[in-house]
Amino acid sequence: MSRTAKISDDKKQLNPLKPAALDPLPKQPLVSILISNYNYGAYLGEAIESALQQTYDKLEIVICDDGSTDGSPRILERYRSLDRRIRVVYQANGGQSLALNAAFHKSTGDIICLLDADDVFMPDKVRRVVEGFGAAPEAGLAVNRMLIVDKNRKCLGEIPLLSHLATGWQGPSLNICGPRVLPGLPPSSGLSLRRVIAESIFPLPSGLGAYADTLIQVLAPRITPIVAVQTPSSEYRVHGANVAAVSAFTEDRLRNLVVWEREIWCAWRRHILSSSALSLDTPVSETTPTLMAYAYARFRSDPRSKAVYQAIPPDYFRALPRLFRWYWRASRVMPNWLFRRSFAFVYGQTRTKRVVARILSSSRSNFRERKRLFERIECTRHQVSNTKRNAGMNETAGCL
Repeated sequence: MSRTAKISDDKKQLNPLKPAALDPLPKQPLVSILISNYNYGAYLGEAIESALQQTYDKLEIVICDDGSTDGSPRILERYRSLDRRIRVVYQANGGQSLALNAAFHKSTGDIICLLDADDVFMPDKVRRVVEGFGAAPEAGLAVNRMLIVDKNRKCLGEIPLLSHLATGWQGPSLNICGPRVLPGLPPSSGLSLRRVIAESIFPLPSGLGAYADTLIQVLAPRITPIVAVQTPSSEYRVHGANVAAVSAFTEDRLRNLVVWEREIWCAWRRHILSSSALSLDTPVSETTPTLMAYAYARFRSDPRSKAVYQAIPPDYFRALPRLFRWYWRASRVMPNWLFRRSFAFVYGQTRTKRVVARILSSSRSNFRERKRLFERIECTRHQVSNTKRNAGMNETAGCL
């Protein structure tokens, strides 16, 4: 066994993760739908309507407008005047984390459902989440499948594309070498939290201007089991002006990703140190290179990119799923043009990625159908064989 593997195994054995104990929910819990909005006036009305049209009606909708300069304030005031369940908070532009912090602070629900201002809930979303928590009282995080749609809500695919939704207690798979997002976890509009779990994560760090849901994806499964809602219950809209769902990356976006990735690492380390007596081997400072720093160097064709890669702490790689580790290893020998394209495929929402995912998903579905058909044929053959054998035994008994 290599020294690296031994260290990783030792960390898993020392990992003190245990699920948080949860009190029972009320018979009909109050659900808070939190919406953070910045200049998404073109989609905000649909998001609010989808929240108001839920089949589960014991809910409140708390919306924080993060200094929008479009028509969002007019839309918010109109809806607030129409329905007393809507609460609106205004603040100067500070980013997604601060907007979610403000909305969470104003909320009172037993369950917190996140909804991006450009996404949509399906009518039974909240009811399914409440039922899911009721069926799994030990779980404090609910995740649901999502449909990927275009700006006109035409279906483009499904989230997760290839993975299964994570479910149950995942603590043993989350070692302490680095923040890890479990395969198959949906973004904001597919995440719901018991309040006590949300209180252990909020407030989110102020420097996390975007990708705040990534920190929730990292921390929540370390604290609580997951209940999965397999029916698609929300829509993830790809419209060309998304902060996260992009088909191409620019140097400016990569520069921001470097900052946000470091914020997530620092928040994860604070959580680890506050919840255990263990010390961490790898210091993370403002100057510690990260994978996004390496990607940023590659996008700029920086000749020092190789040195940046070599200076990345091993914990960054150990925290990645295996396929991503393979990708980053292979990236070292890619020319810069190929790296840029492959990075968009791996980390973006490209049309090619959706097509490949649909093909693989269809192939997997066809394989499962053929397997079920084969099992039914085998079962029928076995029943026919048993029937003939029993008939033969009856004839013999009659002769005797």
